[in-house]
Amino acid sequence: MIRQARPEDRFDIAKLVYMVWDDMELELVKHLPKDMVLDAIEKSCVDATYRTFYQHILVYEVENKVAGCIISYSGENELKYEKAWELLDLPEKIKQYGTPLPVKEAKDDEYYIETIATFAAYRGRGIATKLLTSLLESNTHVKWSLNCDINNEAALKLYKKVGFISDGQIELYKHMYHHLIVK
Repeated sequence: MIRQARPEDRFDIAKLVYMVWDDMELELVKHLPKDMVLDAIEKSCVDATYRTFYQHILVYEVENKVAGCIISYSGENELKYEKAWELLDLPEKIKQYGTPLPVKEAKDDEYYIETIATFAAYRGRGIATKLLTSLLESNTHVKWSLNCDINNEAALKLYKKVGFISDGQIELYKHMYHHLIVK
């Protein structure tokens, strides 16, 4: 079942976001203890209107457990949401890294899908496809976008299957990504 995320989902959402940040090799993930970063992400889900704020997230539940999530928001608000990280009550060890995602990833005229993630135990069940389809169908009058690592052929195949097309490439955090859109 797909539903709007709630504050109590923050623990599972933090684990899913951490998986993505780990794949992106973000500095704070590479250099800080996992528990410290997870705690910061949990706070970002409820304590400030950061990218990962629960109101930006849909979750997919299986037997009352969060199996996956999708995070999206207006591209024009992306850096405003990023700046909200600075409002969080975080240890100085985390603050010294600045905000986790300071580079603009979306264009202002897009609704940006920042994260699609599923726990390993639930992969292969079409959850990511269902989350994507539900989100795209929720507003067919906007341009949706996302970035896909150029080496992730399985994800690229999924995105094309639901209607995304290439709009160029972008370098983010020392990785190259396809910038994909649906109009």
